[in-house]
Amino acid sequence: MTGPTSATGADHSDVRIGLLGVDTSHAGAYARILNEREAVPGARIRWVWGGQVRADQPDARTLAATYDIDHVVGEPTQLIDQTDLVLVVDDAGHGRQHVPQARPFVAAGIPAFLDKPMSTNLAEAAMLFRLAAERGVPVTSASALRFAAELERESERIAGLGEISSAVSVGPGEWFHYGVHAVEQLYAVVGPGVEWVQRASWPDRDVAVLGYVDGRPSAVVQTLRDAACGFHLTLYAKNGRHSVAIDDFDAFYTAQLRAVVDMVRTGVPPVPAAETLELLAVLRAGELSAKAGGERVYLSDVRPR
Repeated sequence: MTGPTSATGADHSDVRIGLLGVDTSHAGAYARILNEREAVPGARIRWVWGGQVRADQPDARTLAATYDIDHVVGEPTQLIDQTDLVLVVDDAGHGRQHVPQARPFVAAGIPAFLDKPMSTNLAEAAMLFRLAAERGVPVTSASALRFAAELERESERIAGLGEISSAVSVGPGEWFHYGVHAVEQLYAVVGPGVEWVQRASWPDRDVAVLGYVDGRPSAVVQTLRDAACGFHLTLYAKNGRHSVAIDDFDAFYTAQLRAVVDMVRTGVPPVPAAETLELLAVLRAGELSAKAGGERVYLSDVRPR
């Protein structure tokens, strides 16, 4: 079978997926959803490459045996000619390896999903998107929080709030590697358009203010390491206030995978490259702001020239 390509937008029922990396809980979650539950018809992980191993996560052979994955490969590109989609989830360096690992697949015309954060280097991420555009290959990266069932269910209620004045997005963990979740759930509702970031950081928490180009809305992103906060979004608007707690992990991982497989079949990424690059710039600007004692950092100053 000839795999789907973005150049043709062909819709093949069978999408052969390769999984790069097992040192994250996402590897097991994706394998369970795709191979055990078969929640995305026609899409299945066919091979896995292990890379770095974590004591609290199954290695590649264990993962393959558990979820009926056909092959464990010794090199990431070993079965590149039998791959319609690659999921790059290797967590070594918290995203530093994502772009180098995805590059040969994209160069070969194979669609790619890069786990969050896409990269710690904005220029590197922009380069991969340029390569993807040149090759006519869809590439995407996003936190699964963007696909939360709770946000979908509450969409009409949120729309009924009218113009949003302010938003507060909260999540656990540190700023860049895990704070991407809190930023992405904000983007899922408010959208792009951030102009600057001011972030204050303490050992146990971060509080960042995001300013938008047109002055709407102001947003606060908090990453908390000293509280059992989960993922939470509160919106303030002319017609009222509304809060959404996001805790259905299975639902957002499943929706994310469906969106990524649809990308292979349609050639259209679920998240535009420009939005992903802006989100990465928000995270980087937040890093620089905290280092500068909370000074305002403009995204225009951190984006690649």
